[in-house]
Amino acid sequence: MRHPLAGLITATAISSVGTGMTMLAIPWFVLESTGRGVDTGLVVMAEVVGLLLGSAFGGPWIDRLRPRRAAVLFDLAAAVVVLGIPVLHHYDALPLWLLGALGLLLGLSRAPGDAARQVLIPDIALRTGIAVERVSGAYDAPNQGARALGAPIAGAIIATLGAPAALVVDAASFVLAAVITRLTLDEAAIDTAGGGGYLRQLGEGFRFLRNDRTLFAILCMVAVTNGLNSGFFSVLVPVYGQVVLHSSLGVGLISGASGAAMVLSTVLFAWVGLRWRRWPVLVVCYLLVLGPRSGIFLLQPDLAVLVAVSGVIMLAFGPLNPIIGAVKAERTPPQYRARVFGAISAAALLGMPAGTLAAGLLSDHIGLMPSIAVFTTASATMSLCPLLFSAWRAVDERTSPARARAREVL
Repeated sequence: MRHPLAGLITATAISSVGTGMTMLAIPWFVLESTGRGVDTGLVVMAEVVGLLLGSAFGGPWIDRLRPRRAAVLFDLAAAVVVLGIPVLHHYDALPLWLLGALGLLLGLSRAPGDAARQVLIPDIALRTGIAVERVSGAYDAPNQGARALGAPIAGAIIATLGAPAALVVDAASFVLAAVITRLTLDEAAIDTAGGGGYLRQLGEGFRFLRNDRTLFAILCMVAVTNGLNSGFFSVLVPVYGQVVLHSSLGVGLISGASGAAMVLSTVLFAWVGLRWRRWPVLVVCYLLVLGPRSGIFLLQPDLAVLVAVSGVIMLAFGPLNPIIGAVKAERTPPQYRARVFGAISAAALLGMPAGTLAAGLLSDHIGLMPSIAVFTTASATMSLCPLLFSAWRAVDERTSPARARAREVL
């Protein structure tokens, strides 16, 4: 008999490993091709713009296709796009503008695929009788951890076979994830198709989100921090790997240690932390993670120290996404989850193009270490938001789906 939670974990892990490989392989490919940080920032920004558009406008399509089918189709589309990069490179037909266009298409396909699996989380919790935080954590651990663990795999492949080979493996991972999703997951029990036209359906999600102060506070926080994280880890860390570490594998080891720590802390939180108040956990974890994880690079320690410290710091990251995922599921009516989740993801992605471009420009004009200092200062400032703004305290209101439907404002 199929077990939906096992299928969700496996499909997400495989897809996320490929995504983690892409996050290192594409920037490294651009740096090898042009040697310019700003070019790397532009290509990464193109993918982020695709993620933004796919998140903002993909919700109604997920509803119409149904979540499981949407996850399968968009994973297959991502595989085709990723495979196109090494194929075109082999035939010497991959100028920078075309690589940027493929990055855009990759984002457009990845975002709805990821969102479709998120929509299935509350339904899986209902079917299995498992707490939504645990199911959210089971999704987030492979999603976040495997992305980071994909980096050392990509680093090793790049070091031995080159970046195009890493992208071929990445494309295969999307195909495998699509197959597992199709064979192990059921469609959501609730009809998500809804009524009305595309724009009306899209507007319903945005209006609901606008009227929920807690969800709006969360998306504002994540929008800024995702921009900082994207610029730092997609641009500055690869540059750090070339300039300071002189190794793609070293960058992969840092990401791998961070990913392993996130998986461990997510599991520990699901085991012992579900009864803790959510707000204090969010406050402490944001303070421990945001500033310190980029600030350690300013000290330029040995690689072993950098790997170890990065892993220890990221132990505080594990509870964040499961808590936020549970809050979204509890506060959103089931029939609108694709649109609301997509709107939150889009808002979270909104700052990422600016962050990646800013990182590229800063690294070219003021240098690597001053750029890291700027990003560290901004991240430390953002970590204070859950402590200072009262809307965050409502994360402890464990709203039921029935109450969420009663609160719906359309």
